[in-house]
Amino acid sequence: MSEPPDVRLRPVEDADVSLFYDHQADPVAAEMAAFPTRDLATFVARWTTIRADASIFARAIVADGTVVGHIVCWIEGDTREVGYWIGRAFWGRGYATRALALLLDEVRDRPLIAHVGADNIGSRRVLEHCGFAVVGEAESERDSVTEFILRLD
Repeated sequence: MSEPPDVRLRPVEDADVSLFYDHQADPVAAEMAAFPTRDLATFVARWTTIRADASIFARAIVADGTVVGHIVCWIEGDTREVGYWIGRAFWGRGYATRALALLLDEVRDRPLIAHVGADNIGSRRVLEHCGFAVVGEAESERDSVTEFILRLD
């Protein structure tokens, strides 16, 4: 059995936001995530809001000293939701699974909800590997994409 990748979570720093922007601006990654790419000003403003909100758990995902993505957990209505983004250059290395496991150790609130595009098989596997189960299917309000709703109790 192989060792899990060397991944840690740390608070988001100013320099991370430009990396996160580049990750979400990748058209292949944006299509896979079924999430629209934001312009720089909108993206930076959103991250400024996220970082200022104490109810949001937002962390940079660092693998072997390199920022490879981010993970966020926020309150939506009366539930907590989780989402993450790994830069495409780092896909398939187990970083998302390890980061989600680390988040689950820190954020003890349950249930947790995640949404994943129906075509994003890799992200669905990450969630299921960490104990989430599909509880429904919906059409995204953002862009009419079919997505699965997963829940961890």
